[in-house]
Order: sequence, then C-alpha cells, then structure tokens
Amino acid sequence: MQKAYNWAENLDKTFKEHEYYKSYADPQICSKVIDKELTLTSIWIDNILGVSLTTADEETAKAQLSSSYKIKNLGETTLILGM
Repeated sequence: MQKAYNWAENLDKTFKEHEYYKSYADPQICSKVIDKELTLTSIWIDNILGVSLTTADEETAKAQLSSSYKIKNLGETTLILGM
C-alpha cells in the first residue's frame, strides 16, 4: 500500500510542478491551458491518457511529462472502455 501512496503523491507533485489543475469532480482528471488551448489528462494507476486540441500542445505536454518520467507513447487511442 505504501508504494501506491508514494506513487500517487509523486504524480500529484509532478503535475502541480507542470501547472496542471486537478478536477474537483474526478481527481484522476487534470487540465492545463497552454497558449489558450486546453489539454486534459486522465490518470489510471501508471497510465496517462492525454487529449489536446492541437498537435503542438500534445507535443508540449509529452515533453513536459518526459522531463519527469520515462514515457512510452502507445499511439493514438481508438477506444476507451468504461466511459
């Protein structure tokens, strides 16, 4: 249990450092405005699904996260279960 708590705390700290805001309705949803464009992320354990309005914002978000973590881009999402 301690490792899960430490991971959640570390992830929360990282997103705050990158100026993301947590949703009050769902703490797994974080958002950020980059150049007047909205970027959303959904976090489930160690998977992050991101949505940006432009490709430039997507690349900016990926660069920020990759500066904090080793990331693997699995490509474009085609299906999300449970939504």
